[in-house]
Amino acid sequence: MSKVADAYLDVIGMCCPLPLIELAKSVNKLNSGQTLKIIGNDPIFETSVRDFCQVNDHAVLEVSTDDKRCVSMMIRVRSSS
Repeated sequence: MSKVADAYLDVIGMCCPLPLIELAKSVNKLNSGQTLKIIGNDPIFETSVRDFCQVNDHAVLEVSTDDKRCVSMMIRVRSSS
């Protein structure tokens, strides 16, 4: 049921804070309402991305984990108001 994202970011192998730095750069290139799919495997990846989204008012739309412990997250960029 996963929709196609407007952008994709692979941060597998990167340790915090690098995934969040890359996430911030990618989000800044997107328009309000667009989506970004990010995938990573740092042990605190999902928690860090959720915290980033909460602080920056982005929506986490979907989260999945594969058998290699990679977490994939779909994020919708916040609406500008």
